[in-house]
Amino acid sequence: MRRLTFLSALTVSLAAVLALSMSPVRAAEMTVAFAIAKPPFVHATQTGPAQAGDKGGIELDIMKAALAPRGHSFQALYSTYDQLTGLVLQGRAAAAATVRPENPALFYSNEFVSFHNVAVTRADAPAPAAIADLAGLSMVAWEGATKDLGPAFAEAAAKSSKYAEMGDQKAQVQAFLDGQFQALIIDGTIFRYWKKVLGGKAADFKFHALFGGHTPFVVGFADETIRNDFNSGLKEIRQNGVYDVLFNSHIAD
Repeated sequence: MRRLTFLSALTVSLAAVLALSMSPVRAAEMTVAFAIAKPPFVHATQTGPAQAGDKGGIELDIMKAALAPRGHSFQALYSTYDQLTGLVLQGRAAAAATVRPENPALFYSNEFVSFHNVAVTRADAPAPAAIADLAGLSMVAWEGATKDLGPAFAEAAAKSSKYAEMGDQKAQVQAFLDGQFQALIIDGTIFRYWKKVLGGKAADFKFHALFGGHTPFVVGFADETIRNDFNSGLKEIRQNGVYDVLFNSHIAD
């Protein structure tokens, strides 16, 4: 019944997005830059314009839905994360998705997506109550985690009997599922996606929120009016439930 309810909600919400995108009020198509290789947020692995058969991702689905109420549409331009803002400043893109609001030359949106780093352990394992407790576990994390998560985590990693960092997050999750490590340090949404792809079961794992709250990311626009249109659409799809349905469609079991 839960599965049927979710699919019904997805069908209704996607129909609403389609109806909005067919609005008679149309604006010029813009280019939006997205960072590559972070499924389920973005599936593309090559830089450049989106190609036929592009799998999109959470970010592209939400971008489309939020722009549609004001008649905007876009083509995706894929890049590395460090080049996103530059593409807008150079005039090669009208917006950069999932960035931090750090450049005063851009007009930034409200929160677009967020990341929430957690420690994942098996459900039957003792639960770490603090970052320091991770020192007693073997761990795998993403490249640069000891810098990103601060000195307390760096100290725990240094004391761990086995600590590794991997650039490929699929490989990172697979190593954890295979039992090579006792704890996995990762964004919760990314874990849910790869756990689903790799055949893991949600009931077998526990999340431990040891690293504080979520980290919000926004969209940086070259044009203030389009930014305002986007914010209005983003608010609308959050209120009517479309945002959650689009997001969860990529990670639901």
